Amino acid sequence: MERSHSSNSFEHRLTNIKKIADDLPAALIIHRADTLEIVYMNSTGLETLGTTLEKLQELGPEQYYVKYFNTEDSDEYVPKLMHIIKTNTNEQISYFQQVKTPLNEEWQLYVSNTKVFASNDAGEVTHVITVAGMLDPVHHITKKVSRLMDEISFLRQNNLLFSRLTKREVQVLKCMAMAMNSGEISEKLFISVATADTHRRNVRNKLGLKNNYDAVRFAQAYNLV
Repeated sequence: MERSHSSNSFEHRLTNIKKIADDLPAALIIHRADTLEIVYMNSTGLETLGTTLEKLQELGPEQYYVKYFNTEDSDEYVPKLMHIIKTNTNEQISYFQQVKTPLNEEWQLYVSNTKVFASNDAGEVTHVITVAGMLDPVHHITKKVSRLMDEISFLRQNNLLFSRLTKREVQVLKCMAMAMNSGEISEKLFISVATADTHRRNVRNKLGLKNNYDAVRFAQAYNLV
């Protein structure tokens, strides 16, 4: 369902959100929908990043994301964000982001929720609002999510390499991950030992495998074992 909010309505809504934003136990950010420029960020967000709203606006949207976020994550949430902006629905999107701040040089995992905040009289989205909270680094769910995101990153980095494998080489990779030698692979796939050797060599070269651990990681990432 489309909603229409005039510029005055946006200013009124922004004024109201500011009244409670600094009391929230999470970062609250309002972006322009067309440029993703930051219009507002509450004190929690600014203190986390160790900066001011003016400095963030001077930095610009592109450098803001490069400086503070793992840009590889954007492949996951940017299409969702573009969808709600284009369709102007009341849908809320949720996603994970890895954030690095001056206070912590290691990636910290945040869960973010974004939805449309305001639209103009033509029904076009003008602003989106995001609430982002850090997940407890020692919580077991955080560790599981971190492993999942590492696996997603591995897939993104290696999809092209994996796509170069033939169907037979994929079968051989699975066998290699199960620590099978050429003789065992030969018997399982009904090929000669020499052919099995050739396939193993091709798999190692195409994927850049250095040891059996690398084979296991590829096989696990692509659900072969």
